[in-house]
Amino acid sequence: MIVKPGYKTTELLVTVLTGVGSWLAEWQGSLSPKWAALATTISAGAYALSRAITKHGVATSGKAVAVAPAPAAPSAPVQQV
Repeated sequence: MIVKPGYKTTELLVTVLTGVGSWLAEWQGSLSPKWAALATTISAGAYALSRAITKHGVATSGKAVAVAPAPAAPSAPVQQV
């Protein structure tokens, strides 16, 4: 299972839209700053928790994970001139 980068997930989109929406609602006066900050904080926390659970599930699932290969060591000694 390959984990998508955070910026390609729908969770990030929902987090950004929640932040922008609560800021707009606060700016228009239909939401108090306290509740706008709370909504944004809860959304950001849920996003962080979602990403942590996803990455932890991949790390402990026992399935193969796509990882970039380690750089190969040079086979011949480097000659200094």
